Amino acid sequence: MILDRDIVWRQCVRLGRCVLPLLDQEPWRQDKRRERLRAWQIDPAKGESLIATFAALALHAVVTDAVAAGSPRSIAMLHGIPLAAVTEATATKNETEILAAKPAEHTDENEKASLNYFRLLSYQTGRTGLWLPRLRTELRYSLITLTERSRLPTPTCGDLDQWAEEARLD
Repeated sequence: MILDRDIVWRQCVRLGRCVLPLLDQEPWRQDKRRERLRAWQIDPAKGESLIATFAALALHAVVTDAVAAGSPRSIAMLHGIPLAAVTEATATKNETEILAAKPAEHTDENEKASLNYFRLLSYQTGRTGLWLPRLRTELRYSLITLTERSRLPTPTCGDLDQWAEEARLD
């Protein structure tokens, strides 16, 4: 039996994986991001995968906070969350708080590996210890850009889902 929390987590993962492709509708953005990742000595493919994981975790952290405040966990609740709230979560929540929202189950092996790598990075020091703050910056920039690009006054995760469907990112 698939529980609501599993359905919501899967939707968070799907939306997290859509952030960069939606941003990259302007092709130069992908080139600039990959250039920055290389300059930070982060493999672009690995960095983009971690940004998607970070986005899913941030989305799920906001959902978890809403559930703790008394909202029922559902796709409708997730879709009603403003993108600005997710952007704020990426700025205000530390890696431990973001990881606290991580579910016990995974949808696939790639997701499991990315979540485990994210967790390991949260303990790193030195050059590798800078990866998560830099990826956080990239994710915030991406969410802010998508929010500003929207014609809606307060775009939500439901709008993000609609944009992904219109772009056929499934």
